[in-house]
Amino acid sequence: MKPIKLLIVDDEPLAHKVLEDYCAGISYVEVVGNCYDGVSTLNFLHESPVDALLLDIEMPDLSGLEIVAVLQEKGPKVILTTAHTDYALQSFEYDQVIDYLHKPIRLTRFVKAIERLKHRMQAEENSQEWRAPEDTPKEREATKTIHLKDNGTISVVELGSILYIQSWGNYLKVYLADQEVKISRGTMVDLEKLLPSHTFIRVHKSYLVNIDKIKSMKDNQLMLGSASIPIGKSYRLIVKKILA
Repeated sequence: MKPIKLLIVDDEPLAHKVLEDYCAGISYVEVVGNCYDGVSTLNFLHESPVDALLLDIEMPDLSGLEIVAVLQEKGPKVILTTAHTDYALQSFEYDQVIDYLHKPIRLTRFVKAIERLKHRMQAEENSQEWRAPEDTPKEREATKTIHLKDNGTISVVELGSILYIQSWGNYLKVYLADQEVKISRGTMVDLEKLLPSHTFIRVHKSYLVNIDKIKSMKDNQLMLGSASIPIGKSYRLIVKKILA
């Protein structure tokens, strides 16, 4: 994977120093610029596109959330930083927001956010490079399984029986073709690592779907069985390209 190009945006010079030091220790991250207000950030991005922003929320001209709203799905991925917790729920209304870091930011928490960013970018790259495999869907269904664990019980589930997966707090709901629903403790990020990217794609921050089970796409919705799954703004181009 090529280096992740990051732009640091914060009105406090000390915050830049802390984040630059953290980034220096991560081999696949490259800091390509520093901005101290919203207007200069938009100007920088117009001239030099980046992969992601480390973006402070409270700034004197444009807030971080206002910048995210301006960029919307066409913009880079965003890791928000702030000394306040009031914005947490509002920040995740935007699909391009990967994580939310509360100042003072601990190194371990920062690394976790960067790993989440890395995984999202890799998943999108895999989706863009997707090609139909040589084996048939039935052959894949017969040989691929996943183990789901909850409350000490382990269920073996064939991948081909899965319609889609929904993030549900600290749990995952796995919807099967026979209308059964399995609930497993875990995160969407962890599950994505276990699933083949040529079969399962992220179409929303809260949904993974089985490509073989998609019946149709209308507007910004996918039909799988009798379920209608929303397509997040930042995933639409990927989904349309795969289904074209």
